[in-house]
Amino acid sequence: MNNNRVETLADLLKRLIRGESPQECASAFAGLLEKISAVELAEAEDKLIADGVAVDEIQRANQLHTDLVRHHIDNSFTESVRQEDLTEIPGHPACVFKGENSGLKAFMEDRLAQDFTIWQSDKSDDKRKNLLADAEELAEIIKHYERKENLMFPYLEKAGVTAPAQVMWGVDDIIRDLQRALVNALEQEPLLPRRVELVYERLTSQLESMIIKENDILLPMLMNYMEMDDWILVARESSQIGYAFNKGIEGASNSDAMTWLNKQQEVDDRPHLFSENTTIELPSGRLTPNQLTAMLNTLPTDLTFIDKDDVVQYYSEGKHQVFKRTRTIIGRDVYLCHPPHLIPVIRELIRSFKNGERDSKIVAVRRGGRLDLVRYYAVRDDHGKYIGTVEVTEEISEIIEKVNRES
Repeated sequence: MNNNRVETLADLLKRLIRGESPQECASAFAGLLEKISAVELAEAEDKLIADGVAVDEIQRANQLHTDLVRHHIDNSFTESVRQEDLTEIPGHPACVFKGENSGLKAFMEDRLAQDFTIWQSDKSDDKRKNLLADAEELAEIIKHYERKENLMFPYLEKAGVTAPAQVMWGVDDIIRDLQRALVNALEQEPLLPRRVELVYERLTSQLESMIIKENDILLPMLMNYMEMDDWILVARESSQIGYAFNKGIEGASNSDAMTWLNKQQEVDDRPHLFSENTTIELPSGRLTPNQLTAMLNTLPTDLTFIDKDDVVQYYSEGKHQVFKRTRTIIGRDVYLCHPPHLIPVIRELIRSFKNGERDSKIVAVRRGGRLDLVRYYAVRDDHGKYIGTVEVTEEISEIIEKVNRES
């Protein structure tokens, strides 16, 4: 990319962060750049972080940034951006992802906005319950964001494009929080109408901005960096997480996604990694890969191993995963697998393992009516040298209930 153009764009984004008028920045943009590519925007956000701008500052200005560039994205701008629009291929993960955004937008316009307007003029309990049902249904968008964060972001990271993923993940978390806040506001007694209105306005504004950023910026970037095998893996793993707002959307339904995947798998004749006679020799015994895999997946825990270089190398695939894991996590920097606000916590924990300050940590996580026990252990060789971290996660609510019943 042209470094001068990226520096110019980064400077304009920085001016917005510092509170300069969006109108002045827009005028400067039109005079200096006129058109940019999605890749240039990604490089500009990376430059902001390299220049010391905090990720949370960029997140807070996310909507301003989107408004500034939304009419200036030209993805035919560079030859490196592929000409084929994968979002037009029925069932392709890019098509499904964009289709979900179309479904979300229709839901917001046809259901959420209309019920909100009705509730504003009629604060009866029935109208409140209709709006509450809409707010609760919005939680489905979490599946869409989880697929983005766990299946698509790794390909940006492999290409060295980390800032856009961190910024979007942080905004996803803001949207999740606002969705829960809207539900809570509508359930509150006595109801505070102004609080409902403020949360609603912030939530819908962030959702609309994210739709634009995903369609016009994220998807073009992904099409620039992902190969066919990458998209096939995304399609395979997507069913582990699920889809949202895609019913009735042409080319984006569950059946469309499965039809596309099955078609790709018909020509996937790659050999199996191990033969049936392969044996893994261990100091205390031997196992075939099939036996080892089945044994680890039978344990009532999730296991994840991060090597000494902080790269995820393995996770178990049991029937009852506590936290969703997908195969795109393999080879991923562990810090980029977490929401931005958790990265300092994870970094400090692994630092304490590496320097020998501690060997384990146990965290209890309450999620609604369930309790998850997350245990972290430093993995050391026979000489005490740190070689990685293993995370062991188990849902223990049923165990506690059983003990309480029997005691």
